[in-house]
Amino acid sequence: MLDFSYLSDQKDSKPSVVLSDKKEQLLEQAFIDLKRKTGIMIDVYGRNRIYPDHQKILINLLQKHHDNEIQKLVM
Repeated sequence: MLDFSYLSDQKDSKPSVVLSDKKEQLLEQAFIDLKRKTGIMIDVYGRNRIYPDHQKILINLLQKHHDNEIQKLVM
């Protein structure tokens, strides 16, 4: 499972978005492309923080997906 939270979320609160392992695989290529463009690696097993500029790049990469859960991330 992959959890997305915002830094403004309260500590110990539920994540903003949770993706199953199957949906997480849909993000894999976008994470690879993000690393290629920025050098920033997303470790799905660790805790990552990405800056707004990197978020914009990731959103642009994900906008080509037609999966509903992925679209929730980019809206």
